Amino acid sequence: MNAVRDQLLLLMPSRGKFDSHPGLLLQRYLHESATGDHGKPEHKRQILDAAINSAENPEHRKLYEAAFARWSASLSSDPDPIDLATQGRLIVGLGSESVLETGIRLHHTYGMPIIPGSALKGLAAHYCDQVWGTVDKRHTKPTPAEDEAYRKFLAGKAPKPEGSFHRLLFGNTDDSSCITFHDAWLTPDSPEPLVLDVMTPHHPKWLDGSVAPTDFDSPTPVPFLSVSGRFRVALSWNGPASDKAKKWAELTRSLLCDALKDWGIGGKTTSGYGRLAPPPPPPPPKKRNSNEKAKVRIIAIRPKGFDVQDVELGRAQGTLTVGTPPPGIATNLEAIVNVLIHVDDAKRPQYKWPQTPKK
Repeated sequence: MNAVRDQLLLLMPSRGKFDSHPGLLLQRYLHESATGDHGKPEHKRQILDAAINSAENPEHRKLYEAAFARWSASLSSDPDPIDLATQGRLIVGLGSESVLETGIRLHHTYGMPIIPGSALKGLAAHYCDQVWGTVDKRHTKPTPAEDEAYRKFLAGKAPKPEGSFHRLLFGNTDDSSCITFHDAWLTPDSPEPLVLDVMTPHHPKWLDGSVAPTDFDSPTPVPFLSVSGRFRVALSWNGPASDKAKKWAELTRSLLCDALKDWGIGGKTTSGYGRLAPPPPPPPPKKRNSNEKAKVRIIAIRPKGFDVQDVELGRAQGTLTVGTPPPGIATNLEAIVNVLIHVDDAKRPQYKWPQTPKK
């Protein structure tokens, strides 16, 4: 082990300068203690910075993008997966065992943030019981007596008890649920997956019960990594497909989205961490003035003009029927031509040919 450790130490100066696995950096590249009375916290900061840089490395992101596309293609479309954006910061796995005092949940293979499906299921089940259950008792978690009645029904010793939505969606020790909660992956377009964060406990000795707190206690900054970006959240029905099954899966997705928005997931939710919600819709495109320049692609030829598509701003399909093409301009399919705005309508913009200067 010492020989392996020595080889890792030789790579220490290169931390963050090459495409390393962020999780590997956090778990294996600390060569001196960074916590405790004799720890060197600057080493912890170096490791955290190296992990942040690695998660933003273009080559690493390219590999992750391919893996994300393959994983996303394997997901069920009943219901469709939904992308939810962090409303601030998120941290899953903060209290997990780590040489850095604070942990974080990363994908084992690709080192990018991930929310385990088990965590999503646990959150949804608790929210279903505590929130939706106040409106409809069928959403509450079954009592031990109700579970025993259901167990006798499964054994053929008693009639079927009243239906429990909670048991159907989340199961119990005797019967698995009909819903599968998949791990939520960070979407590749998230610009800064890992961000540097800090907590400042003021009374660490009081927390362990050794010394009473006073106003003279100094805060102890503890840096850690949190997450910012979007997560693709997906679940699927575990059983025969039917319209009723689809409605149950859609109901569960709605329940999970409510829980993520209202309660959040992971650590420090009481401080506002962990909230996820649909990203805001993009702002409407700015309306352009008449005679403003544009560049369009010809996608269809009409008797008196062309159907075109803006290639710069991604506008809706429009028409190019006003004016005369300048001499020598190619007007075949897929040709890209310079034109002017005639009417910038959001649903069907109209373009015109620029006037040819008179000789």
